[in-house]
Amino acid sequence: MRAHRCTHGMGVGFLLLLGLFLGGCDPAPPEAYVLRLADALELPSPSLPTPTAWPRPRARQAPVPEEKGDLLDFLALQRCGLGAVLGARNGPLGRVMDGPERLRYELRFRAGADRCLSTLEGEGRERLEALLARKRNSWPAVLWNGTLGSAAWAELYGAHGEAWAPPPAREGAVALAALGPLRARVAALGPSALDVSSEALAAAENPGAWHEPWEALAQLRYPGVAFHQLQRLTGALEGATLLLEEREGQRPLCPQGRPTPRAKRVNAVFLRYYGEGLQPAMAELERGLRPWLEATGSLWAQLQEGAPPEARPVLAGFLDPREPGPWQAYEAARNRHTARWQAVLGACQLMPGTTSPSSP
Repeated sequence: MRAHRCTHGMGVGFLLLLGLFLGGCDPAPPEAYVLRLADALELPSPSLPTPTAWPRPRARQAPVPEEKGDLLDFLALQRCGLGAVLGARNGPLGRVMDGPERLRYELRFRAGADRCLSTLEGEGRERLEALLARKRNSWPAVLWNGTLGSAAWAELYGAHGEAWAPPPAREGAVALAALGPLRARVAALGPSALDVSSEALAAAENPGAWHEPWEALAQLRYPGVAFHQLQRLTGALEGATLLLEEREGQRPLCPQGRPTPRAKRVNAVFLRYYGEGLQPAMAELERGLRPWLEATGSLWAQLQEGAPPEARPVLAGFLDPREPGPWQAYEAARNRHTARWQAVLGACQLMPGTTSPSSP
């Protein structure tokens, strides 16, 4: 029985045959659905879009001005206890700090600077106050680069693979639980440098405790895989809808309002490749991604001020379900696809639950 299903209707061409051979017969990838439907409708298959990727470092990371003090500044700050913090920043490793470590440095500098203000006088105090004011202005960018703009976060969205293997919803639940510590850390950091909690300042003094939220996400790849497969689904749904619209515009499948042999063949493609193959995957992706997007949407609302303006539309689309992006494109494609099939099957009296009349 299974071998019969694998070989049934393989006259669509070498590409589909190769895809089914490499990917297995069940489930078929979204692209196979479009190819089968195009064959059944006797239309050329449309080209499908390439999924959008998470922005590269240069696009997603916000610029932060570098502060360069002279020797007198360094000596004055060293006397009031900031020497070790400044030394770490100016050393070889300090010059290549990643986003989370730079965020930690800024918190440690602020804590030390508050102590220095109580000991400095005159010009030294004024210069330190001016430096702290500039750092407060750049805080949103530092906070962004250390969280959603970091390389650690980008790795979540980097892996996807080419195989059609939508992750189950339970993997989304695991990812959401792992995101909890970072959400708590962002809440503790506050919207401005003046709102940082004592808990966050204490964590910044302990490297192990500080990096725990990012380490909790290190082994996860759910968002990248889920969004990649979601965009493949979106492209297939859009392609299938275009095929149905093109065929109806040329010559309806059921001109007399009764199912024709070709309409039944098209319906068989719909039931097998979409109903049995893609709909279960869509349901799993929706159950997994909705809670994840609600969580990342909340993070985006807190952190978007620091994101690079040019990249905000793409970033918002990945992070916030209320913004135009992969999720909204998928929902629009799904709804349009459903409405088109309802119209086609209704015109042929092939809607589920209806009694199909005899073919003409």
